[in-house]
Amino acid sequence: MSTHYATLTKVLASELFDGCLNKFGVREEITDETTESDRLLTDGRNYVCVYVNDDGFIDAFVRYARNGAPTKVLNAVAAAFDTDIVSEYEPQYWGFDTEEEWEAWNMDIARKDEDEFYLELLKFLRGEPNDIRPGSIGMCHAEIAKTLVETDPSLLSPPNKGKLLESIYDRDHAIHVFLSSEEIAQAEMMATHEDDLPRV
Repeated sequence: MSTHYATLTKVLASELFDGCLNKFGVREEITDETTESDRLLTDGRNYVCVYVNDDGFIDAFVRYARNGAPTKVLNAVAAAFDTDIVSEYEPQYWGFDTEEEWEAWNMDIARKDEDEFYLELLKFLRGEPNDIRPGSIGMCHAEIAKTLVETDPSLLSPPNKGKLLESIYDRDHAIHVFLSSEEIAQAEMMATHEDDLPRV
């Protein structure tokens, strides 16, 4: 399990690793596995992997679960370079200003993927050559669709696209769980990253 982070302004690796983080109690850790493009920063207890691109800029900071909490290391980088650092769970990491823009982009991608799958599914159901690979989750869905269409051929009709896809995804693959507001609050607390908890 890992979490990727990025600075909102470009940072040169040569500047990051010039000793400027020492005053924050953070330094480079050199091991047999580190290279010019795969490096490590540590606060003496926790580690953050640093990936450098071909242009010499930091491509990503990655925290692997086994390496502890990245807070002190990332805070040192943010302070030294006067920049904000965002995680892959934030829209800014992906180049969006707001959660709504990021969600709209994700929905658009999901819609396009669904449309492409639907076209391949229709080919599969008609016995035509298609791009649904054996052993894939797409093939599982196609087999379910085949069974559904045998029972109700009207599902092949384009106006029933939504009904067919919903039936595929819900049948044998969906579990509906209804939580109280207290259970939702507890689940959110359990899913909160240590670094996202409020500080005193």
